[in-house]
Amino acid sequence: MILGGRKRKLREMASLPDINPGPVFRIDRKGTIVLANRAARTMFGDEGLVGKTWVDICPDISREEWGRIWSGEGPTQCEVEIGNMCVSLTFILPATGGDVYVFGADITTRKRAEEELARQKVLLAELARFPEMNPGPVIRTDLGGNVIMGNAAARQLFGEDVVGRCWKNILPDFDDRTWSLILASPEPVPVEACVLGRDFIFAHRRDGGGPFVFVFGADVTVQKRTEKALRQSEKMATLGTLAAGVAHELNNPAAAVVRTTGHLRDAIVRLEKAHIKLSSVNLSAAARDLIDELEERARKSSVRLDPLDPLSRADAEAEIEEWLSGHDIPDPWNLASPLAATEISPSDLDRMAGIIPGDALSSVLEWTAVVFPVYILLSDIGKGSARISEIVGALKHYSYLGQAPVQRIRLQDGLEETLVIMRFKLNKGVKIIREYSPDVPPLEAFGSELNQAWTNLIDNAVDAMNGKGELRIRTRLGEHRAVVEIEDSGPGIPEAVQSRIFDPFFTTKEPGRGTGLGLSTTYSIITEKHGGGISVDSRPGRTRFTVWLPLTDPGSTPP
Repeated sequence: MILGGRKRKLREMASLPDINPGPVFRIDRKGTIVLANRAARTMFGDEGLVGKTWVDICPDISREEWGRIWSGEGPTQCEVEIGNMCVSLTFILPATGGDVYVFGADITTRKRAEEELARQKVLLAELARFPEMNPGPVIRTDLGGNVIMGNAAARQLFGEDVVGRCWKNILPDFDDRTWSLILASPEPVPVEACVLGRDFIFAHRRDGGGPFVFVFGADVTVQKRTEKALRQSEKMATLGTLAAGVAHELNNPAAAVVRTTGHLRDAIVRLEKAHIKLSSVNLSAAARDLIDELEERARKSSVRLDPLDPLSRADAEAEIEEWLSGHDIPDPWNLASPLAATEISPSDLDRMAGIIPGDALSSVLEWTAVVFPVYILLSDIGKGSARISEIVGALKHYSYLGQAPVQRIRLQDGLEETLVIMRFKLNKGVKIIREYSPDVPPLEAFGSELNQAWTNLIDNAVDAMNGKGELRIRTRLGEHRAVVEIEDSGPGIPEAVQSRIFDPFFTTKEPGRGTGLGLSTTYSIITEKHGGGISVDSRPGRTRFTVWLPLTDPGSTPP
């Protein structure tokens, strides 16, 4: 009975190695495997491990190291790589000497986790350095806007005490409405600000709706200055074109005035001679009244268009010349044309002949024929001078010279002044159709810059039509806004590029004809300066730019 119990216990003890979930070895002094359990055979993929040398199946342990382990001088634990597994081995030397027992444990999962944790620590340490390495200011705030982190660039820009301050109070012109937009937007919200004389764009982002807002600043001072210089260059280029056109427009009436003044000098000499000759003739009161009537008729005829067509005019001159010849009036061919222009008919001549004696009639007719050209020349000088005055006045109002930047203006006045300044480009074949609504009230605006926007839009329209076509300019009243539409009958803008036409330096014109800043400048004037908007709708045969401006102060937004 006792013997049977011992056998049972021996069998149980003999089964322990195979029950152990980890590999178990027994190795003799030479390093030969005497026992290997089922887990060991599975791990090493070899059912015939018994009898093999330990260093052959576990090359990570050399013979020298095994000697130290067996003698008790070496480590009692080590980690080895077996295939794709990482195994921890524990060596146990019985106190009485003899074979060494090796117990293994698969620590692959733990080892990989430790390695991943170490890698993450390195990565986190590297990421933690990024804000400090960033040359631009980096800020992290809570949802209330309180700064809880600021990198070196932020501390240098806003002060070492930036942490703990409220970001909404740090950034100039920052309001609660913008902050609410930042908290609600899934996309970055850029905010432009000038800090210590430098221009920055601060991109705000609430990461995944979390409890923090990250702010990344970029110094765009150089870019802004470059853009400003380029816009100024564009303005100067536009001004140069306008100056050349205005000079051309001024030269025409000025030259006409100079030319007409020379003709007037000769006409006055002829009029003085005719007047002296007329003064030597005795005339009745009725004759003098008739002369006054003829002078008034000449004056009125000089300021209105000739009512006769060329053929009718030639017939009238022929009838008068025939009458003069029939009454023995000297030089009838010289008198016929001015008398016909004064709208004197043969019946008028018959009435004159009945009032004025025959010897004085030729003197009266000569004086009448001379006084009309004088009035014509005076009228031409007046028209030329008025044209010069119109251009100078339009130029002054166009630039709002000597006036405050913000003016209360009427949109149609600015559009008309722009058309006057650009008449040199519009006279070649552009038909202008005006549709001005009387309902549009005056509004506060940067008048000079708004006129520059109209210039760019009209200039582009004329270029698109190649100087020939219909230009339609319309104003109307929208909801809380004034609307201006500038439409041309050109070939249209390709749909593929319509989304880019307001981008700086983008142009559809051939090289050398456009800088790509005209529409970009217009967009900036309308949206940034006036808080309005601009859009384009284009198809072949019709391109329409629609501009809306708030009826309130520039820079505000419509309700």
